[in-house]
Amino acid sequence: MLIRASDGKGIIYQARNAKEVSMEMINMHEKQQFMDDKKLIAIISEAGSAGVSLHADRRAKNQRRRVHVTLELPWSADRAIQQFGRTHRSNQTSAPQYRLLFTNLGGEKRFASIVAKRLESLGALTQGDRRAGPSLSAFNYDSTYGKRALTMVYRGIMEQDSFPVVPPRCSDNQASIEEFITEAKVALVSVGIIRDATVCNGKVAGKLSGRIVDADMHDVARFLNRLLGLAPDIQNRLFDLFISILDVVLHNARREGQLDSGIVDIKGKNIELKEPPKTVHVDSLSGASTILFTFTIDRGVTWESAKAMLDGRENDGAGSSNDGFYESKREWMGRRHFTLALEGSTEGIYKIIRPAIGEALREMPLSELKGKYRKVSSIDKVSKGWQDEYDVSSKQCMHGSKCKVGSYCTVGRRLQEFNILGGLILPVWGTIEKALAKTGLSKSQKNTCCPFSDNE
Repeated sequence: MLIRASDGKGIIYQARNAKEVSMEMINMHEKQQFMDDKKLIAIISEAGSAGVSLHADRRAKNQRRRVHVTLELPWSADRAIQQFGRTHRSNQTSAPQYRLLFTNLGGEKRFASIVAKRLESLGALTQGDRRAGPSLSAFNYDSTYGKRALTMVYRGIMEQDSFPVVPPRCSDNQASIEEFITEAKVALVSVGIIRDATVCNGKVAGKLSGRIVDADMHDVARFLNRLLGLAPDIQNRLFDLFISILDVVLHNARREGQLDSGIVDIKGKNIELKEPPKTVHVDSLSGASTILFTFTIDRGVTWESAKAMLDGRENDGAGSSNDGFYESKREWMGRRHFTLALEGSTEGIYKIIRPAIGEALREMPLSELKGKYRKVSSIDKVSKGWQDEYDVSSKQCMHGSKCKVGSYCTVGRRLQEFNILGGLILPVWGTIEKALAKTGLSKSQKNTCCPFSDNE
């Protein structure tokens, strides 16, 4: 193998096998050196990794936390699990961190999408024991929601319907959107998604028309595959449009109570039991009980906590020049909203902390942050605005006092109520479903019903 010379000038050749180690045993010798803390990096291939254990074994000298970098995602989920299992096994001191590498081109993300879909179908890593492996659900575009979003993308491009979001790098005026639609049509014609393309005459002279067959309207895999044949600029714009619409679809499904998230963590700055647990059902045969727990969740961040976050970053020297408090450029319900932006692990991508809901699920690029907000230097102005929003959000949602759903709406509300059923669940599940359907719970979000069993 080639290694850099100790003086930093040039490289020298060094044989992998020591004199006392045969070529047949060199891989096992290298593996043992890694486990004995003599080497800090182990490079394995799919062919050479079968049966190899490289986890932070309590019996090994090297018990550092493993960082498993996957340079190329395999097509098979089974093979992906096999590779992840090299560094994640029983009797380990710590679980590994996984780093899956692929480019930021829209079409390239199809590889992650395919593996994510297959991993989720197996269920063991992502839902059954979801902390056992990397969370790839964010890259599973080929889902029911992904297909719905793709249909909306195609209908918008074919001008059968309007886009639910403004396309990337377009303004609100119709001219820029029409220009994007024209570019998108030309791109989709070039990769064979739009068929029978013709240039119109008459009043719409020069306009491109065609058709997308029904089978392609919801074929996410084909969409991601064909994106690879486009120039990077239009490729990324189409993919960003797809992701933006998918976010809208997921948000609507979540708001209507129709999004199945599998195992859900209830997160909040403060979680309190609102009232003593109630026994709502006792099984006549086993005597087992079904118990209702009602919790109040406080998701908000106080002004003092937000200021301490920013001060801590500045004192540690870990912040960036764009860290700080921001005020929305547009008013919503007669007032502007305040937020704290802190740069995350990726340069130019910021974590967003709001008074009512704490840290937002989605991080925000710097360009979007500056487009929607402006930085505020006046601490007095921020503290007053932050405290006002914190106080108001405890009583009403972000839609204000005239919200159609009223007190049941939880969008932007700091205090939420969760009803959780514990104990015996399956015998009463049919009754629960009928009750939810009868009250229209999934649409109005009158409560949140989260079942769990004593085994979880």
